[in-house]
Amino acid sequence: MRTEPHPALPQGYSRRDVIALVADVGRDIGLSTRLTDILTRMVGSTDQDAWVDPEKEPIFYGRQETFAQRLRISTRQLRSHEKTLQKRGLIERRTLANGSRYGSAGLGLVLTPLIERFTELLDIREARKAQFERMKQLKAKRSVRLATFRDELARLSEADQLSDDVQAMIKERATWPRTDTLLTLGEARLSQHLDDATDLCTRLVDWIENHSDSSCEPEETFRSYIQKDIHQIHSEKCNASENKRSAGKPAHADSNMSGPDSPDDCREKELQAETEALQGLFSGYYGLSHAVSLASAEFQMEMEARNGERPEYALVEAAAARVPHLGINLTAWAAACDRMGRTKAAICVLLLDANRDHAVRPVLNPGGALRGMIKAHNRGKLNIIGSLIGLHRRRGL
Repeated sequence: MRTEPHPALPQGYSRRDVIALVADVGRDIGLSTRLTDILTRMVGSTDQDAWVDPEKEPIFYGRQETFAQRLRISTRQLRSHEKTLQKRGLIERRTLANGSRYGSAGLGLVLTPLIERFTELLDIREARKAQFERMKQLKAKRSVRLATFRDELARLSEADQLSDDVQAMIKERATWPRTDTLLTLGEARLSQHLDDATDLCTRLVDWIENHSDSSCEPEETFRSYIQKDIHQIHSEKCNASENKRSAGKPAHADSNMSGPDSPDDCREKELQAETEALQGLFSGYYGLSHAVSLASAEFQMEMEARNGERPEYALVEAAAARVPHLGINLTAWAAACDRMGRTKAAICVLLLDANRDHAVRPVLNPGGALRGMIKAHNRGKLNIIGSLIGLHRRRGL
């Protein structure tokens, strides 16, 4: 007679969790869809207390003929599936010589091995989730490479685009797998593809830089966006101290308030000197460097990992790497890059990431906030410089 307690699930888990776990990792442990279905049905037919009570044992007592009929397969097929599950170490067979199963005698298919391997299966699921997250990041980086190649190509004159070297690179780019198929490649193949895509973009950039006679248009830069937003700030009208009448009351005859253009009471006037001083921080290469200094620690780590790359490219790739961690859908990131341009979209992600810890208005839904910024950009109302200055002041720099 057994004196030792039976294995039980870790505290907080139940039979339902076993079913969900088997369904999640079935393919990862080599089970077919049919085998996964059979095993989860077996688990669901056991006593739920047997999974958490050390005095009990989870055993499936169902007759083969009845169970096979439920599965709409033959008894012979079911017997073969049970043997496969036994070989995989997921069940134990405890029956009479003729295969009979009796609940009163504790004879049937014992599912205790699932309890013993529960932690192992949890680790498999977590590893697969981590791999999927890595693949999502690789996919986001590939979208950056795709946009980089397209934008760099657009800088070339028509004659340069028809050169043999560039045409060879265009043909190589045409062999890239479609975006909607990237996650089916597997991590190793996707990683290799990203390396190849990076190499192609680097070769195109090097070709452009080595051909000074190219009729290239100026590249989208961090500075151009800042200049546009600085212009917006300068064009704002000050109305902080306008002399207003209260509804239904006479005018304030003895008011000593200054007019709209007064330098004493206008909040915009008070901040103008500081704002103009800060505007110089957000221009050119130093502006990019200063913006990154305001970013979250995680964003800065992504930038440091790309220390050898061109600053504007490193910024975009760092933002792309942060996108999955912020819960931003890849479609939202792609839309931001398409509508705003990659650099401006990256600055938006930097701002959203940095303002998650805002004391008054923390960014709780970066994905929704990014879509809101896209809409503001479409209306011409997105003020990047104002947001950067606000972040600068909040950082106390």
